[in-house]
Amino acid sequence: MACYLQQDTEEANLFTLYERWREPTVAVFMEHRMTPYRREYEAKLPALLQRPREAAVLTPLGEWRKGVA
Repeated sequence: MACYLQQDTEEANLFTLYERWREPTVAVFMEHRMTPYRREYEAKLPALLQRPREAAVLTPLGEWRKGVA
């Protein structure tokens, strides 16, 4: 798994968190990854968020890295 946190350049309170995992669906991910740290993270989120999360499952089409052929 990899995780990327990004902040919107125009709205300082807007963050996007991208998680890359091998599980095929969110349900399977949550079933297999609800470790103690993840449960603690999920419990803290409601107090930190201004609005409910908007989840989306994306299909990776490619990856580009500077300097990597």
